[in-house]
Amino acid sequence: MTKFWQNDGIVWSEGIKEIHLVIKDDSGGQGHAHKRPDHENFFPTKIRLTLTQVSKGAEYDPKQVLTK
Repeated sequence: MTKFWQNDGIVWSEGIKEIHLVIKDDSGGQGHAHKRPDHENFFPTKIRLTLTQVSKGAEYDPKQVLTK
């Protein structure tokens, strides 16, 4: 992930504490769902997201992912 957007601006040793979701659309909102005339159909939005970061040179091991 060394070419990740704003990779150099992230303090990786502290982890990712916040992310922002941008809901985009191409049917009347000029590319953004919040500008659509029917934006109430999109907001509020709840999501559950799991992000797995694998260090450079390491290998992803799905057994290390916590599940319920």
